[in-house]
Amino acid sequence: MIDRSTVEKIARLSRLELDEASIGKFTEQLNNILGNVEQLNALDTKNIEATSHAVEIPTPMREDVVIQSEVITEVLEISPDHEERFFRVPKVL
Repeated sequence: MIDRSTVEKIARLSRLELDEASIGKFTEQLNNILGNVEQLNALDTKNIEATSHAVEIPTPMREDVVIQSEVITEVLEISPDHEERFFRVPKVL
């Protein structure tokens, strides 16, 4: 069970400033979350097969097609400064 001091400690570690109403609200919400987790832990899942997705949907596949694109050239033409195929930008120190 989460108490007031635990919420205050979490807030301090997270560098959050909470008022009295928020501390009470978060205490209640965190306890509700833990209650829900306890309900899930109580379920018997021994005979349940593990899944990665609830519904198996095949990934649509398509052939990769290489195409020539002039996008890089067009973008470089409107850039303030470039050299060959690269943007020139000011140094960041």
